[in-house]
Parts: sequence; structure tokens; C-alpha cells
Amino acid sequence: MSSSRDKILNTVKANQPEQRALPEIGAGPVAEDLTGRFISVLESIGGTAYVVSGYERIKTILRETHPDVGRVIEGVGRFEDPHALEDVGLAILEAHFGVAENGACWITEDRMGERVLPFIAQHLALVIRRDSLVPNMHAAYERIAGIGEYGFATFIAGPSKTADIEQSLVLGAHGPKSLIVFLVDEGISDAGYF
Repeated sequence: MSSSRDKILNTVKANQPEQRALPEIGAGPVAEDLTGRFISVLESIGGTAYVVSGYERIKTILRETHPDVGRVIEGVGRFEDPHALEDVGLAILEAHFGVAENGACWITEDRMGERVLPFIAQHLALVIRRDSLVPNMHAAYERIAGIGEYGFATFIAGPSKTADIEQSLVLGAHGPKSLIVFLVDEGISDAGYF
């Protein structure tokens, strides 16, 4: 005599879905497509990207896009009081790499100066080497494993945004109002610009 429990378990066992192979991990855009895919995805989530040859071009673009931004912080610096960053109009930081599938850039605390800086600035500009782009998050985590020790780190994708129940999108609600990512072909070393 079988119990109700046995009947239920046997019914579940008899009605299992057909087995399917798992998808291939690592399948993604080939290297030549990474830049275009990264830019397309970043722009679809509210960010902007430029392919540039060096820091002088970055400064020119930032002067044109943010002429009256106020206080600008370039690169890493330590501040005795993080509250002193409350009036930062633009922060320019170097991230480690970008992810083509979601437009995210990965940055560690040592490249932020202060953890709060990329989140408290009104506008954020990230600089990455174009050849550092990876196709997807699987490749990103493989890359992170090879970077070594770090404390705090984060992926940043697009400007801060939120939407209410009526679908009203607000940029910069609890973070930067804009994000520009500069993909640099040359002139950036592993030590960075700054």
C-alpha cells in the first residue's frame, strides 16, 4: 500500500521534462565585435562611449560634454574625509575592463581612491583599454580571478537610474546622472593615466 507522499513523488518522477544539453559557456561575440557590442549595450542603458587614442582627446570630449561641471577629480587620491567629495561634479577613473554583453566596467577600490567617489559624483567617466574588453560575465570572472587581491570592487553599468510604478525613468536618482566610457587604443599603461 502506497502513501499519498509516494503517489505524489511517483507522479512528479513520471512527468519530468526532457533532458537538454547545457548551453556552451564562453560563446559570445568574437574579438572584432566586442567594441561595437559594448558600445551598443552601454548606450541602450543610458551611457555613452567613445573610442579614443589618448588622454588629450578624453579631456577635449569632457570639456565639450561637461563645460560647467564644477569640481573635477581625475584619478586616484586619498581624502581624509570622504564627506569632502560631496560637491564633485565629474570623476574620471580608470577601470580594469569592460564586459560587452552588459556594458559594465569592473573597477577596484584602489582605482577609486575612495569607495564613494564613483557613486557620489554628479557625472562619471571611466577609462579602459579597448583591448581589455571581454565578451561576457563568464570571461569577466575568469579575468577577475587573475587580478590578485583587492578589497572592495564593483561592476558599473550606465548612469544611476530608477523608475516608479508608472514607468517614469529618472537618471541620477542615487548616483551619477551620466556615465561616459572611454575605450583607449593606446597611451594607457597597466599603471594607468593618473
